[in-house]
Amino acid sequence: MQKQTNKRKVFQLNTLGFNRCLDFGHYRYNSVESLLDDHQHTDVLEICFCLKGQQYYQIGEDLIKLTGNHMLIVPPNVNHSSGVYPEDIGELYWIQISLDSRNGHLFNLPNNQSDFLLTKLVTNGGNLIKGAFGVKHLLEKLMVLLEHSEAVFNRLQIGQAVIQLLIEVSLLTDTQQPLEDSERVIIIKDFIGKNLHRIIYVDELAALLDFSIPYLKSWFKLNFGVPPRAYINRLKIEQAKAQLSQKKTITEVAFELGFGSSQYFATTFKKYTGMSPKTYKAMQNQS
Repeated sequence: MQKQTNKRKVFQLNTLGFNRCLDFGHYRYNSVESLLDDHQHTDVLEICFCLKGQQYYQIGEDLIKLTGNHMLIVPPNVNHSSGVYPEDIGELYWIQISLDSRNGHLFNLPNNQSDFLLTKLVTNGGNLIKGAFGVKHLLEKLMVLLEHSEAVFNRLQIGQAVIQLLIEVSLLTDTQQPLEDSERVIIIKDFIGKNLHRIIYVDELAALLDFSIPYLKSWFKLNFGVPPRAYINRLKIEQAKAQLSQKKTITEVAFELGFGSSQYFATTFKKYTGMSPKTYKAMQNQS
């Protein structure tokens, strides 16, 4: 293992004897972290799996928003970062695979099979892919196996799980349709966007779609990647950043966006930006 904290773990697969496999990582953040600096991986394919929340990726000139139950294949030899956005609240896995055959066989696959599989994944670089339950299960299984990789039987299963993971992602690229918002998603987005100035209640959203409240919460998380309150607060904070840049006071912005107090607004603002509204406002005034 390379790094381990309560929030983030990274395993170096090549040190465990898995040729052409580099990092397998996982984070679960309850507040935003620092920016992901601009970098690239030489002849290395990276696949990111967002289970919860959201994360922005700047790949070349394209800004891509990765949300819950979506995957992104980052192409090799291309600069990428989180742009102006921090590493965000949520849960995300990633895995890196070397494309250089001089680094050995990929889990002892014949070259023609590994080349076919990896070429197919590279072809879909930069594309958002809708996930599946089986992928989530494999990721969680891999994490458990890697945390107990000293067991010989677990090492055998790690290789099998990684190959199965790559195959599953490859198969999903064959069945993808353009990711477009459904009519219900559009209704909810429009309603929230028009009502950011006040408290928005979950039962209102449920009534809009004629859903029960429990079903609305489940449906919302599946389609937006986060619970309703987290999604609404994130939009409010993005709006707050714009208003603070317009020289409005922190108290004015807090009440214009339906926060019960400036203290609650400040706590929420820091959770989603990593800084207080006072610090953000000072930075905007300097620039």
